[in-house]
Amino acid sequence: MRMKLLTLTALFTVFNLMVFAQERDRKLSYNQQQAEWFAKERTFAPRAERGGGMLSLPFFDDFSRYSLPTNNPDIPLSYQRWSDQGAFINNTFPISPLTLGVATLDGLQSDGTPYHDTLWFETISESYLEWGQADSLTSLPIDLDGYTAEDSVFLYFHYESGGWGNAPDEDGILGAQGDSLTLEFYTPLQAGEWMRVWEVQGGAATDTFQGVWIHIADPLFLQSGFRFRFKNFCTQQGALDHWHLDYVMIESDLHPDTYEFDEVSAEYPQNTLLNFGYTSMPWTHFQDNPGLYMADQLTYYNRNLGPNDENIATRWKVSYEGSQIFESDVDVDGQNNANSERVRTMSTQGFEYNTPTNVDSASFTVCVNFNQTDAHVFNDTTCFEQKFSNYYAYDDGTAERAYGLENAGGKVAMKFSSAIADTLLGYYMYFIPVQYLATDQSFIIQVWDDNTGQPGNLLTDDLDNFNYSIPHYFEGGPNLFVYYPLLQPIFVDAGDFYVGYVQQSDVSLNMGLDKNTAANTTKLFFQLQGNSTWNQSSIAGSAMVRPVFKSGLPQWVGVEEQIVNVGEIFPNPAQQLIQFTLPIDHNQYRCSLFDMTGRLIREEMTTGNGVASMDVSTLDAAQYMLRVTDIKTGGSVVRRFIAE
Repeated sequence: MRMKLLTLTALFTVFNLMVFAQERDRKLSYNQQQAEWFAKERTFAPRAERGGGMLSLPFFDDFSRYSLPTNNPDIPLSYQRWSDQGAFINNTFPISPLTLGVATLDGLQSDGTPYHDTLWFETISESYLEWGQADSLTSLPIDLDGYTAEDSVFLYFHYESGGWGNAPDEDGILGAQGDSLTLEFYTPLQAGEWMRVWEVQGGAATDTFQGVWIHIADPLFLQSGFRFRFKNFCTQQGALDHWHLDYVMIESDLHPDTYEFDEVSAEYPQNTLLNFGYTSMPWTHFQDNPGLYMADQLTYYNRNLGPNDENIATRWKVSYEGSQIFESDVDVDGQNNANSERVRTMSTQGFEYNTPTNVDSASFTVCVNFNQTDAHVFNDTTCFEQKFSNYYAYDDGTAERAYGLENAGGKVAMKFSSAIADTLLGYYMYFIPVQYLATDQSFIIQVWDDNTGQPGNLLTDDLDNFNYSIPHYFEGGPNLFVYYPLLQPIFVDAGDFYVGYVQQSDVSLNMGLDKNTAANTTKLFFQLQGNSTWNQSSIAGSAMVRPVFKSGLPQWVGVEEQIVNVGEIFPNPAQQLIQFTLPIDHNQYRCSLFDMTGRLIREEMTTGNGVASMDVSTLDAAQYMLRVTDIKTGGSVVRRFIAE
């Protein structure tokens, strides 16, 4: 395996940049949709086991629908085009895609974990990042038997380097090979063999899709059982070096010089019908004044790839629990739209989300579609879920990059405005693996009131809410938010408040950064150690933090339900062993041991079987904190003790 090496001088340069930098926008990948797929796709049956066979021409996939292996009965077998799951099907990473959706290849495995896990201190001390092959996207077998070179069989595909993610490097460090995207063909003759037929190095344009034509003329490949695959070679420490694939097709009688698109497609998805930048809010808060929180317009995005103007008639619909509750008037775009990307708006016509009965949470499906007669009508509709639960959100659930401070004692605060007075229980955060895992770094969650548009008084300044936390990844699957509870819930009046954290070291914690929304430049503030001034963020996007309220939901009514029932530590002080009681519920519990500076000393897992213990014989004489977290519920509690 090749490695990207850093000299000692280069290493110190990187470290110094981390110490003195203020804000960092680290580029990377993923999305909540992928997490939902992962929960369903942990195992999958090969196509043959589900009754499918070899594909025939034409082969086409624009990734506007899920086409990887799946056992999900809601996904027809006819959609499947690929035999592996390394790529990430999404619609938020590309810039100016040909149609809705792409397949992204990067340094993450299908479960959201890096191909090579590295902690922060290991990255610095070992002074290298692993480099090598990461994802692959392999077609199902295709029947090309009987075709000849004269049949003009071509593979036509499109690729983009970077997009909203991290652009692959043209040259590696100290002469190492740069990042690349490769294409291989498989011949089934004799023992079978993969052969490289095309490659592109990093350093290409990051906001433009390039089209590639490959003539399949060699008799080695014009066989029954032909396959092709894309592979990327990149840094393997997470969401790095992104390549996006779109509009992949194989057909006979194709001629590159005369080919014309017959395609009008949705280009980007919508993510909200709410005002003030919210993509979600508590249902009980929304119902206080629905008209205030509904947007006046819906913006939608289409693309006409063809050379002729098209009469594009678009409408949008809303459904609740499978039943349509609203359909809009039609918006017609019929002039000067050939070979163009279209951004248009429609009135929301006074529509307000509502339910036929009283509920404490709700979810609505909003779809935008147009009726065309082009080649592929399935990419003419895009939908999103507008969820009302017990939290506020500005992000769309997808992190294209990472946000963080590189300043010991630095503070981050995101502004929200509560519609009604309610009890704040904690918040969700989304941490991303990029270059390293910051699981050895700690932070303290904090809440502030408002002081003329900036964070004001600290509302979590008492010892009962002094709670050390650490970033967690892959909790129950990739790309899922982790819940960080306040030890003592806080009453928040209607109006502005801020949630965030103070970090204990100069290592960026790499919080998720959604580049498809834009809350940061008006809502996100940071403060550096030794400075009393709050600064407005200059990093475009939305840092992914979501405050959680009681909001009348039954599972949150009793705050004690989210606090782990852990007994006091005994003996205290202790010399050899500490013990504490746990519920007999057989849940998994994470026991995190911190010193009083917030440094994580040790972390162990245990099962709720009544009594748990931890060896403290090697600890220096001092005061420590033990945080016990129920993995199933997210509830936690902190106990303090003295080691002698």
